[in-house]
Amino acid sequence: METIHSMRRTPTFIFMFLFLFCGRALADQQSLLEADTISIDDATGNVRAEGNVLITYGDDRVTGDQLNWIKSQKRIVVTGNVVFTQKDGTTSNAMAMELDEAMENWVISEIKSYLPKNARLQATEAARTSATQIALSDASYTACPECEEPDAAPIWQLRAKKVIKDEARQDIIYRHTRFEVFGVPIFYTPYLSHPAPEVERRSGFLSPSFTSQSDFGAGVTMPYHFAFAPNYDLTLAPNFTEKEGVVLDGTWRHLTRQGRYDINFFAHQPEGSLKTLDGDHNFRGGVISRGSFNTNGWQTEISVNAQSDDLFFRRYQISNADVLENRIDVSRYYGADYLNINARQFSNTLSNETTNTVDYVLPDVTYIKRLDNAPLNGRMQLVNRASYSSRDLGVNVTKASSRLDWSYRHVSDGGFVWDIKNQTQIDGYLYDAQEASAYLPDSDTEVLAAETLGVMLAYPLVRHAETSRQTLKPTAQLVLASDNDRFDRVPHRIGAIFELNTNSLFGLAAPEDETSRLNYGLDYSLENNAGLRARFFAGQSYNLSNDAFSVASGFTDEASAVVTESEISYRGLMFTQNLRLDRDGGEVLRNQTGIEYAGSRLSVGADYAFLDTGQVANSIPREELSSRFAVRLFDNWHVGARMHQDLENNDRIRHDAHLTYQDDCTFIQLRFDRDYQQVGTIEPETQIELIFSLRTLGGNAAGANW
Repeated sequence: METIHSMRRTPTFIFMFLFLFCGRALADQQSLLEADTISIDDATGNVRAEGNVLITYGDDRVTGDQLNWIKSQKRIVVTGNVVFTQKDGTTSNAMAMELDEAMENWVISEIKSYLPKNARLQATEAARTSATQIALSDASYTACPECEEPDAAPIWQLRAKKVIKDEARQDIIYRHTRFEVFGVPIFYTPYLSHPAPEVERRSGFLSPSFTSQSDFGAGVTMPYHFAFAPNYDLTLAPNFTEKEGVVLDGTWRHLTRQGRYDINFFAHQPEGSLKTLDGDHNFRGGVISRGSFNTNGWQTEISVNAQSDDLFFRRYQISNADVLENRIDVSRYYGADYLNINARQFSNTLSNETTNTVDYVLPDVTYIKRLDNAPLNGRMQLVNRASYSSRDLGVNVTKASSRLDWSYRHVSDGGFVWDIKNQTQIDGYLYDAQEASAYLPDSDTEVLAAETLGVMLAYPLVRHAETSRQTLKPTAQLVLASDNDRFDRVPHRIGAIFELNTNSLFGLAAPEDETSRLNYGLDYSLENNAGLRARFFAGQSYNLSNDAFSVASGFTDEASAVVTESEISYRGLMFTQNLRLDRDGGEVLRNQTGIEYAGSRLSVGADYAFLDTGQVANSIPREELSSRFAVRLFDNWHVGARMHQDLENNDRIRHDAHLTYQDDCTFIQLRFDRDYQQVGTIEPETQIELIFSLRTLGGNAAGANW
């Protein structure tokens, strides 16, 4: 007769498998069994556990309703609401689970595994047959959230006859695989693999994109990410085009102990019309690089922009910059003092021919020394600067300058606010001409001095009410500047072009560019508890010097135009406006107006710009309108568009639109871009682009940001 010993949880009973199994693996891991009742058959040695069964083995856990350990077969069977939790965070639900005595190998039926990053694997059966691999039969994989309806298909999933999860390589490998969208098969492949969801960086293909452009025809971009090391990687993104062959886009990233740098490079061997556009080209390419480093307190910034021909970046839609700048900038703080050394190179991109007119600034050194014991306990500093600039054509200029800045603020008992600033500067110039020119001065050296004194008085008035706050601040400023006509003789001197607006009205330019003037304005603001915010400013300047300003500056005779600034916001609605008004008749000379609304489902905005004749460097008037909107159609669907119009010439500048679907597992965007402007030999361009990304299948999982 068999004897069965039964033990009950009182309130909790823990039975150590260590006393039942003599296997070395179990002894090492000290497996534990917990259940409401545990029965042991003395004759067979079989163990039966029922009610809230829990097996703990190392970092793994198995729970279920019932456990049977069949001693003669050296296997353990757990049934009823089985949950298997592994050390990597993977949780699996199953109907039943069978393990060997060492709990090293197991078979699970009707399994659903919840992987990191909300990814899921389902299969009719899963089995661990080695220490590093799990094989699944009739399996599916998705990173989409579970649907409310149990039988509903996710947005996308991979279905395969067999799936191998390689835990050593952290790969998921598929055999005979279908890619399904909403349960509908889209394509088939006999083999597919991707990194496990927990992998942050891994070499592999990223999500492709599809384009159609006038110059290139249809194209597909297939990026591949090389994760060489945790701190450096390479992404190559060849664009296979219909008309022009392969255009290569690559990005190298390197994170060092001192900082980081990125190199974005482009290469193309034209095969069609691009071989002869903008000259003869067997090769076209470019480099854009950025770097930032900190070494022993020295901060270094590097920027490199180079292209094979002037219109390369524009034609290949990489950058629309009119001027390319290469720069190295080194700086350091010494307490409150500051040192900066930089070198720059400038080249114009608007020409379709190489002009060889490149400008250099090499070097440009600035040292700012904070001075103590300033008069009236104000702030005082000495700014020293030396630079050398050269041109392939024109004049080379060496400049050395020293400027003493002093500022003081005082608030009187009556509430008056005084702001006083004084700047004194001495400049020395040495220049030599590359070619003789009639405009050059007789002397090749200049030593010039300039001084500016600014005194500003403001009287803020504040009124508090129960639900609102109002502020009224009248301000007046007197600026006295030296006669700076001699500075105009310095060739290629980069000086400030005085242009009156709400920002420059009470600001001080460099002493050599300032002029004597009287400025005055009125600032009003309102805030209330209902969310209303409003501000209005109006001001004007009076020229006290004999300097003649251009019409674009805002001055005609002594008194300038009136400049205004308005801002109103209320519950998602924002209105801004900057005006320049003729001082006599109030005619609008300049108008920059913007209105925007941002709600939960709708955002819309428009910007209007008007420049009257003579209000810019040339005499051509401008009137432009830019508008935009974005609408959330449904929970995951967005549509948006932008339009830029030339109202003066009744012409279009640029239009673009997009339709986007985005949820927790999928990003799909269809874009349309139309550029109506011709630049050099670049004709108006139309581009259509389709971008999609599936989370964990070639997005950030393959190339994470640092």
